[in-house]
Amino acid sequence: MAASDRRQLQQQLKEPDPFFEALLEAREYFDNNRSQVITIAVAVVAAFAVVVGISSYWVSQGRSAATNFSNAVSSLESNSTTAAQADLEKIGSLSNTGPYAALASLYQADIHAQAGEYEQAVLGYDQFLKAPPTVYLEQVGLMGKAAALEKSGKGAEASAALDKAGSIDGPYRKAALSDRARLAEKSGDKATAIASLQKLLELEGSTGDPTLERRIQSLKESAPAPK
Repeated sequence: MAASDRRQLQQQLKEPDPFFEALLEAREYFDNNRSQVITIAVAVVAAFAVVVGISSYWVSQGRSAATNFSNAVSSLESNSTTAAQADLEKIGSLSNTGPYAALASLYQADIHAQAGEYEQAVLGYDQFLKAPPTVYLEQVGLMGKAAALEKSGKGAEASAALDKAGSIDGPYRKAALSDRARLAEKSGDKATAIASLQKLLELEGSTGDPTLERRIQSLKESAPAPK
């Protein structure tokens, strides 16, 4: 994942979690109205105390997940991969992780991919893609998975991942279509290469790269005539 993607993700994660906020507001109300609460029956007070205790634990777990994830991102930005992996692994042991468990899988997959451990990277991307927090991040995961698959010599599977990424209206749609055309052309599937380039040309519009039209024309001329 590029540094710009990490910064954008960090900005999104700075927004307060509504669930965590609601729990904290409930505890503040309890503190501010303690005299009224004391008048309630002992059994109800005891039950409420249990709920408050569980809520406190749940919130602390969520905060720990957020802290570990933030530390991991900071470590990656300073090229401390080992420290980042340690913090990402801690997230999996927490009972309340919010979106951070999925994000940890994405970042761990990126770390494996950069280390040339493509099989482990694909497993990580697949884990993340089971429940991506946003459509944008789903596209990021698919692009990472496609790259890892291609580098491990699995062109057909990489193409399938690119097809999914190219169908998402996100920032990497053009890159997905371009890579899909390249893989199709490499495998001799000129029809798919042409179709991908034509979609890319439509997205480019009037400001499109003129070389796209030349590539499409060249592929059409070299394609076998229909029987």
